[in-house]
Amino acid sequence: MKQFCILNEEEYANFQKSSEQRGFLSSPEAIHLKKNNGWQTEYAGVKENGSVIAATPLTYIPVMKLFQFCHAQGGFLMDYHDTDTLSFFTHELKKYLAKKNVMYMLMNPNFNYIERDIDGNPVENGYDHSDILKQLESLGYEHQGFPTDYSAFTMISWVFALSLEGKDEKQVLKEMDQQTRWSLNRTQKQGIKVRELAHDEISKFVTMEEETAKRRGFEMRENGFYEKQLSAYGEHAKVLLAYLDLDDFASKLDEEMEGLKKEMAEIDAKLAEMPGSKKFQKKSKVTQEAIDLNIKKREEAEELKKAHGSLIEMAASFFIIYDNEIVYLYSAAYEEFRKYYAPYAIQWEIIRYALSHNIPRYNFYGISGNFSKDADDYGVYEFKKGFNGCVEQLIGEFILPINKAAYKLYRTIKK
Repeated sequence: MKQFCILNEEEYANFQKSSEQRGFLSSPEAIHLKKNNGWQTEYAGVKENGSVIAATPLTYIPVMKLFQFCHAQGGFLMDYHDTDTLSFFTHELKKYLAKKNVMYMLMNPNFNYIERDIDGNPVENGYDHSDILKQLESLGYEHQGFPTDYSAFTMISWVFALSLEGKDEKQVLKEMDQQTRWSLNRTQKQGIKVRELAHDEISKFVTMEEETAKRRGFEMRENGFYEKQLSAYGEHAKVLLAYLDLDDFASKLDEEMEGLKKEMAEIDAKLAEMPGSKKFQKKSKVTQEAIDLNIKKREEAEELKKAHGSLIEMAASFFIIYDNEIVYLYSAAYEEFRKYYAPYAIQWEIIRYALSHNIPRYNFYGISGNFSKDADDYGVYEFKKGFNGCVEQLIGEFILPINKAAYKLYRTIKK
């Protein structure tokens, strides 16, 4: 016999860990974050024979002073093909939320709509969950469509993800776009390093984000936003910084030059023996080019050091890490160091981290779903696409009206 119930956090957390629909947005840490931001929070579920078979976070905030808005963040954690449980859960939630004076509930299930490839095209004979969409609509949920404009979303509806299951570094590198591999190699040749920021160093990321926001023309997050994120997610949050240590780089250039000079001396000796050798003439030319490049890098490094000091911070990214996936949530970079490709170094570092910790999925997270080269975010999509993977279209957002009359009035006013 099914029973609707309010779960304690331990019950919810244990069930959430085992759910196929789990994601960082439905984690207890994400709900703690909403509580810290002024939302009321709780967990609802369905039990059968004493065991939880469905659950969801419920977070509330006032709307129009008289009512509440409810967000089932991350959607229901359940088998959506179990229509009896889905119907029962919906029916009981409606009654429960009506008693709490909720006007409407927003839900964003964490599973995909139809299977898509790396270019965003539907995969022939791929999975198709349109039957679940129809089932939800038959229960009174209003689907909010499939927009391809960030401003139309409450939550992200399109993502780009890379499966790492059964792969190693060599295979992941091989499957990347050639330009992406070149960019990664360039970061190594230029001496870009990556380290994790301590929680008390988050100001480095915030300062970088402020510069990025001004450059791209978007609003900066409110004060304390990233500090709250770090505090809520705790060990599940990681901020990586890409930087250039010019003293260390200079030392490596010295080592490289020593090796090149030794190599050139050997080539010169061979040419003294065989002056007409095309093989050693070619080697001499290549080695001299490497020496000239080393000198050029040394000069550039000295100029950079004069202008910026020994350590130059170039880019940073904020990640959420769970056992089933890593999510690339926020990023920032200084435009003046763009030619050093520092963000690529960060991406490779976190992918290597996922591989070494047997995390099967790297979620590059949001894209708009507009794959035209004229799209405002095409560069973002192209960057993520270079690492290989596929486009994922989530099933979208659903609104469940609870007080239909109030919700109708609210929509009229909102328009």
